[in-house]
Amino acid sequence: KKATKATHTTALLFAMDESSSSAAPSLPNLGNIRLGTVAPSLQMKTESEPDYLDFDIKGRGMWEKTVASTGWGYLIGTLGGGLYGVKTGLSSVPNSRFKVKVNALLNHGGRGASRTGNAIGCVAMLYSLTEGLLDKSDIEDYSPVNSPALNPALASFLAGLAYKSTAGPRVAALAGCIGAGTVAGTYGITTLTGMKFANTNFMFF
Repeated sequence: KKATKATHTTALLFAMDESSSSAAPSLPNLGNIRLGTVAPSLQMKTESEPDYLDFDIKGRGMWEKTVASTGWGYLIGTLGGGLYGVKTGLSSVPNSRFKVKVNALLNHGGRGASRTGNAIGCVAMLYSLTEGLLDKSDIEDYSPVNSPALNPALASFLAGLAYKSTAGPRVAALAGCIGAGTVAGTYGITTLTGMKFANTNFMFF
């Protein structure tokens, strides 16, 4: 009797397993779902397409050029002003003692580096912002002069004008003319030597 009861129990368990397995739902096939059709906002590509990257034919944008020019201007001005300050400090030392010489070198070098670095960095920032605005306005399309030095010359004039605006109109105009003249001279030299104009990330050089 016990063996018969165990056999009935085993058969009942097998029957329950078969009924539960047959009643379980089958999972759908998700391989045919296209995400681009279901959710277009995801911008999923349904076909193999090439990727196109944004490219600016004029090179870097206004903000990238501004940051690069300002950094290079501050670095060049700091190094050049620091070296010139060290030279003037050596020539103007009133005493031959070592501590006095070191103090004079540090004072003159630090003063020259900070002044020159701040000045050139500020001019570079003003020039880069002005040139970027001129490029966005496409002012060369309305000018009879077709030259790559047009925007840099105008930007240099406006940058010099703004930098020396607190010193009076005459000094500001002179600074603007010096900036425009520097661009014209650089363009003439690069044209004669066959070099590319404004080939670096620092202003119009």
